Amino acid sequence: MRALVRTVDGISRFFGAIAAVIVVVLVVLMLYDVVKRYVFGNPTIWGNDLNTWLMGASFILSIAYAMSTDSHVRVDLLYDRRTRPRIRYFDLIGLALIVLPTVAFLTWGLYDHFITAFKTNERSGTGGWNPITWPFKLVMFVGFVIFTLQIVAEIIKRIASLAGRPFEPPEEVGDAHGV
Repeated sequence: MRALVRTVDGISRFFGAIAAVIVVVLVVLMLYDVVKRYVFGNPTIWGNDLNTWLMGASFILSIAYAMSTDSHVRVDLLYDRRTRPRIRYFDLIGLALIVLPTVAFLTWGLYDHFITAFKTNERSGTGGWNPITWPFKLVMFVGFVIFTLQIVAEIIKRIASLAGRPFEPPEEVGDAHGV
């Protein structure tokens, strides 16, 4: 199980790095689009769609990474140092009974969404570019598959922690609050 968790954490880190690169590409493309629009008065026909999709891709591909590094937003009232040992039970129950089924359901729906767009050659219907949508829908599906795997890994981490055999956090992550 530890090898599985390490593998899933590694996949999440890999796609988190891809998301970071996408953000850099997004900044360059947005700068290009802004200069072309306001300096030269000649906007691109692809700028809005591509920038929107890249922002979405960076967000979706980084969700699992945020979960694996315990860097997502939490309510401080519930998650302070005094309550952290007891909160692992709450985390386990919430992840197993609410988050995993919900995200798995969404992942299944995104698969159908991608396949339909691919088979029908669906287009965005926006602007002069009118690009096909299946590549972005594939990214959404892949991002949610990785997120689903990371949720399973987090459930395994919580069970191990509650059994007195916690996983060591990855070195570059630092303190993952005893998970």
